[in-house]
Amino acid sequence: MYYILVADSGSTSTNWALLSANNAVKQINTSGINPYYMSPDEIKGIVGKELLPSLLPDERNAIAEINFYGSGCSTEAKVRTLRETLLPISPNASVFVGHDVLASARAACGRDKGIACILGTGSNSCVYDGSEVKKNAISLGYLLGDEGSGIHLGKLFLIQYLKKRLSPSLMKLVDDHFKLSFEEILNKLYQQEKPNRIIAPFSHFMLDHVQTYPELQEIVRTSFSAFVEEYIRPFPEAEEYPICFVGSVAFLMQEILRDVLGKYGYTPHCIIRYPIDGLIRYHQNKMH
Repeated sequence: MYYILVADSGSTSTNWALLSANNAVKQINTSGINPYYMSPDEIKGIVGKELLPSLLPDERNAIAEINFYGSGCSTEAKVRTLRETLLPISPNASVFVGHDVLASARAACGRDKGIACILGTGSNSCVYDGSEVKKNAISLGYLLGDEGSGIHLGKLFLIQYLKKRLSPSLMKLVDDHFKLSFEEILNKLYQQEKPNRIIAPFSHFMLDHVQTYPELQEIVRTSFSAFVEEYIRPFPEAEEYPICFVGSVAFLMQEILRDVLGKYGYTPHCIIRYPIDGLIRYHQNKMH
């Protein structure tokens, strides 16, 4: 008996799955791991305190592979750091670290060619040949890019709110929910270390109320149109390859997403919420 440990990680949460050859799956959720924003000690703390207590000693010793996919895993230095941090999970395991774009491609496209798109907390896309990423869109992260993502939606929503461009009823709803002044919001954004965590609740609020307020739907359309311009249209392959989406924003807002894509002449081939579900299928197929 041997196991494969698979992880799909974003900045807010990490989904782990322990796979065996007989199709048994143990799933574990921990805090997000991103080597761009976290030190090795912070990552070790999450692994040691949140992951390892959920693994039995016999399971740890029988892990043959660790396949970790995550945001921030795009440079050799970050990959090397993360590999060294994950090695202590099991003494016998080989460790593979891949970018979250590869995770989305393998999760959504399996072993078929496609344009794989991420629309979750962050955003990205790639051209996938059925095994590896052949072309990758240029991603600038949440400060300068991530069009279409939850954080991008939150930023656009915050701008409209802080400039008092929302309808009076929606302004009051936001005021009552957050109970933060203009100055308090700006102080949190510009004085705290991780402003994306300040934006995230506004993104969640927006998604919770988007069906009620057409003005919020317009913000989503604007954000999704920017995503298409930055992450799909630059690839000539998008004219012939199926276009697949992974992520909670794509899944929850798929009606608006399909409408925006249709205006550009595209039709989504598939939209799945959680990459880990597709990654489980991908890696279990390799075990047989």
